[in-house]
Amino acid sequence: MKYEHLVLWETLHTETVTCRAERAYLADEVFTMLQNAYKNVQGGLHFSCADELVSNTAVWKVIYYQENIVGVVVYKAKRGLKMVALALSHQLNRPLKEHTKTMLSYLFKITFNNTWMEVSESAERFIVANGGAKYFISNSHAQKLTGKEIVMLCDDGYHYKRVINGVLKTKVMVGNPKF
Repeated sequence: MKYEHLVLWETLHTETVTCRAERAYLADEVFTMLQNAYKNVQGGLHFSCADELVSNTAVWKVIYYQENIVGVVVYKAKRGLKMVALALSHQLNRPLKEHTKTMLSYLFKITFNNTWMEVSESAERFIVANGGAKYFISNSHAQKLTGKEIVMLCDDGYHYKRVINGVLKTKVMVGNPKF
């Protein structure tokens, strides 16, 4: 590994933010990052404002480079911890972006046994590329876990379709929820 990449990797760190006051302090920056990440995703971001993000979530895994937030994973307390949003800063140069993605991958790998998520599109591709397919959850649990109307269960036994913000989406659940 080149020295520059080693230094870059060693300057990335994560913090787990559970306190509402800490989430409120970081909320504007995190909400802006999430808005940028979800602006081209059908169904979009599920939070309308920073205050809703703070009040309707339980845990944030915040990735820092020096003093700057470069990534975030957001969880709700729902049948354990459910990952409900993630983002990388759109202002990252290529090496920092790649290292931040590696940090996200690491976070997922160490939390798959304790968290769960619904993913689709690029998030699903990222999860699968980083070993998440072995944590797929049967689509027979989709109704119970999501508490949402499931339009269709796909034949692969994992994917399902549901409407999110007026858009029919194909989703898959990954991780280890509490039944």
